[in-house]
Amino acid sequence: MLAICVGCGEPPPLDMSLLTGDPCVPPCWQGLTPGESTLQEVNEFVRTSGFVNPQTLFRSGVYRGGERVGLSIEWGSAAGHGRGYNDFIVDGGVLKHIAIYPDYDLTLERLFERYSPPEKYVANLSGPEILYVEVTLFYPTHGFTAYLVLRPDDTLQPESKVQSVWYFRAAPLERFLELRWQAGHVSSTPEESLQYLHDWQGYGAIELD
Repeated sequence: MLAICVGCGEPPPLDMSLLTGDPCVPPCWQGLTPGESTLQEVNEFVRTSGFVNPQTLFRSGVYRGGERVGLSIEWGSAAGHGRGYNDFIVDGGVLKHIAIYPDYDLTLERLFERYSPPEKYVANLSGPEILYVEVTLFYPTHGFTAYLVLRPDDTLQPESKVQSVWYFRAAPLERFLELRWQAGHVSSTPEESLQYLHDWQGYGAIELD
């Protein structure tokens, strides 16, 4: 018998470029590169890309010290997994950094198979009432950080899941910290950030600041 499918179409694409390197490797993401891509190229991407759910597209100003310094372009994935809103930050007409929430289970094991363990990491307790641990893994020469949120009693394990990936320009560690600070991604100066970074000691207990 011939099966008939009414209203069926191709499923939205799933972005796994961090692991596959297709169509480009970090700090490039889907053809967009922090420090190089223009606002025009970003606008063209969100207008035409199958990764973007156009109904979720939201633009807002980026402000520091009461002054507008850039543009935030947020969007939800067309895959519709609802893990978080992706974001392009544009300043001076140039893309500064990219935040991507993976639509698949990006575990530490899969990340390390592709990129090895991080050069450095930092972990902080956070949350107003129910505390949780924010862990940031640094891959400066690849131009990205990977971000995890864990319970205080959790340990870092191969199956621990990355919540988001932030793309910046690739640079040696100290310059990379400077770029993150200049982009307004963190309030700590590069010097302050550097003193809290830890060497990766392997899976297990999280070394907190």
